[in-house]
Amino acid sequence: MMSSLGFSIGPTLAKYAYDAGTNPLGVMTIRFTIASLFMLMIRQIVTRGESMPSLRMLLEMFAVGALGITIVSFTYFLAIEDMDTGLAIVIWYCNPLVVVFISWIIYKKRPTRNIIISLFFSITGIAITTGQVQSGSSGAITLIFVSAFLFAFYLLGLSRTLKKTDLLTGVTFINIGAMLGYWLICATLPFDLTVEFPTNIKSWLYISAFALFGTVVPFMFSFAGMKRVGPSMLSVITTIEPVLAIMMGIIFLSEPITTPRVVGAIFVIGALIALTTLESRDEAALKRR
Repeated sequence: MMSSLGFSIGPTLAKYAYDAGTNPLGVMTIRFTIASLFMLMIRQIVTRGESMPSLRMLLEMFAVGALGITIVSFTYFLAIEDMDTGLAIVIWYCNPLVVVFISWIIYKKRPTRNIIISLFFSITGIAITTGQVQSGSSGAITLIFVSAFLFAFYLLGLSRTLKKTDLLTGVTFINIGAMLGYWLICATLPFDLTVEFPTNIKSWLYISAFALFGTVVPFMFSFAGMKRVGPSMLSVITTIEPVLAIMMGIIFLSEPITTPRVVGAIFVIGALIALTTLESRDEAALKRR
């Protein structure tokens, strides 16, 4: 839950940083730079100076970070410039749908009845939620869907990479890969992008808080939590993240709360909880047999 709290506060801190005079590219570049430095220090302390991964492994983790985290996070945080954070995260949680279809098409893993029912309610909730976004934010909605779609592919690459190393090392160097990806974008500025780095104390404080409390701390809590409760229970608990993100937007950003928004969020979050719970029960039943 502390991990979810950390990740859910990120969009609010990013919005504050935008208002303080930066833009998404500037915020995310500095965020991952600060986070990477802290993750390196934490890894050195926790692993007691364990040797560095091989060059091939490093390049693989950098690639996952640069191609995965950089693009996924940038499209998401670019979108919330033009839409509420609560709406954005509910729509973004369509990514389980994408993962199911990718697994079905690539790995021939046909979705179970539990998955189909849960996805139906997820799609219903997403449809209700997108109806709450003004027509002028259609570009922002597109960016959220792109982010969710790419995140599904990122998960596939991440699961493959983390099998070859410990979680802390993987998270550390994947974050560094994301940092390198952002600095590459800053150096080239494709698609007429612009970068506005923090120029005042207020923006530096917001981004530093984002890097520590919205990146490093939740990663560490997630790492510690997974060791204690396992991935299945972790996936159930972290479905609280959209709820926390919506609350952050309402409390700190004065984002409006309406009945359709609440109903849409309930559909999406309820479907995710039901899916993970039912699938965990089925797995446990199979093991008992």
